[in-house]
Amino acid sequence: MFGDSAEMMSYILKMGFVALALLLIIYLILRLLFRLESKAKSPYAILEERFATGEISEEEFVKRKNMLK
Repeated sequence: MFGDSAEMMSYILKMGFVALALLLIIYLILRLLFRLESKAKSPYAILEERFATGEISEEEFVKRKNMLK
C-alpha cells in the first residue's frame, strides 16, 4: 500500500489531523450543549440552588417560592 516511509509518514500525519479535527468538533459541540443546558435552568431551580449554597435564608426562599407559584 505504501511505497516508502515518506508516504507512510504523510498518511499518518493526515490521519492525525483528521482525528484532531474530529476531536475539536466534538469538543465544540459538547461545550455548546452544556452552555445551553446551564442557561435553561428554571427560576425555581435557580432559587433552590441559591438556598442550598446559603446565598438566601429560609424565609427568603419560602417568600420567593410563593411568589413563583
